[in-house]
Amino acid sequence: MRKFFMLFLVLIISLVFSGCTPPDDIIINDREEYFEEGANKVTMWVNDFEEWNNQLNIKQRMDFNDFEDDEIQLEQVFVEVSSFEDLIRSARETNSVPDIYMVSYGNLYKEVVNNYATDLTSYFDTIIWDDLTDNADAAVTYNNSKYAFPILMEPSTMLFYRKDLLLQYGNTNEVPTNWDDFLVLLETIRTNIQDEGVRGLYPFDVPKGVALGWATWGLQIEASGGLAISDDWTTSRLNEPGYQNLAELWDNLYANNLVPLSSGDYTEVINDLCLDKLVFTTAGSWSISTIINDYPELVDQIGVIPMPTFGDNQDVTTATNGGWAYVISSESTNKEAAAEVIKYLVAENIDKPVEYFEGAKFSKSPTRKSVQTEIQLMLDNQTEVPSEWINTLIEVSNKSELEPIYSWDISIAISRMLENAALGNNIATEIKNASDEITAIINRENLGNNNPRGD
Repeated sequence: MRKFFMLFLVLIISLVFSGCTPPDDIIINDREEYFEEGANKVTMWVNDFEEWNNQLNIKQRMDFNDFEDDEIQLEQVFVEVSSFEDLIRSARETNSVPDIYMVSYGNLYKEVVNNYATDLTSYFDTIIWDDLTDNADAAVTYNNSKYAFPILMEPSTMLFYRKDLLLQYGNTNEVPTNWDDFLVLLETIRTNIQDEGVRGLYPFDVPKGVALGWATWGLQIEASGGLAISDDWTTSRLNEPGYQNLAELWDNLYANNLVPLSSGDYTEVINDLCLDKLVFTTAGSWSISTIINDYPELVDQIGVIPMPTFGDNQDVTTATNGGWAYVISSESTNKEAAAEVIKYLVAENIDKPVEYFEGAKFSKSPTRKSVQTEIQLMLDNQTEVPSEWINTLIEVSNKSELEPIYSWDISIAISRMLENAALGNNIATEIKNASDEITAIINRENLGNNNPRGD
């Protein structure tokens, strides 16, 4: 026998059980959700992202639960990304870890080495694994085993700008491709903003807070030819001249009032561009969907291009490919059922992944070759998202590297160095302090020659 409950009741039951609260931006609709009596309950933690994403997650869960007599009932809990670490730690202490949860590619290795993630290799047919793109396959593979199923890829850093405000305050339609010329343009914009007595409008914005640690990875690679430590994880690379250039850039941006001193969450910074608070901003590819969904009247006034570079070569990495994957907890007692859920959502038929990328307004890159092929066919027949935006995303993503998997403390050291440079502190001293801190982290955590992605 099957019973049904209203969606609202199912959400509240699962959320109260987990100790979480419903995201404020989710509007509960009146679709009825069926409950299969006696079914295996598979719990899934999903990240609380944009409303369209949350709504789609709800819809696809309900679609899955509509299957009669499959003996699996999917329950979702929406979790703020910033709260995930505290919540998962508490869940592990109380033996209430969800069967499935989302992990970024940069954090997956931590789940692997701590034996939190199940080796999924045998849970999916070879034909499914062979459908992954090379980048996606590399992102979830350690020691020839697959520890997650990749959902999406998205470049972390691109340059978004307002064409109308650029013309009004920059007296140009052209955006320089190197930092030296770009800074000159920003200074022109700042001067004209001040001369006109405009308040609350800044020429540019860059990542701040936690995002400063990860949204600058691509900039570090472009500036110095690599990340903060050597590929074998033995040595700090902050002595490379690129880090001096990056710190000087941060000093220049803040000293000359080219960026605001504080900003909201980096994942939502595109709102400031659309609300006439910025002329330019760094932002991730996901911002494309926000513009299309929330500011359709501004589509023709917004440009999306790769980030400026420190040299004349534009054929370089300016972002990292971030994204999310589904992990099955090693503590799950429902691993087979959890794998069936993942197959339905992302791993087998292409209709659900295609539905996701269409909902994302093509602001993210598929992780499966078959889905990429289908999406490419769709792009030729849509006019909602400007083709130049999509081409920029593809261009940046193709040149991007995977997120680093070394200790997050290393990225914190870099963000602290940039923050102190922005405060006007001596850059050479700050670089030395950060380099010493990174060396201590390498030694403390025995990172040397232990890079699982190394040669």
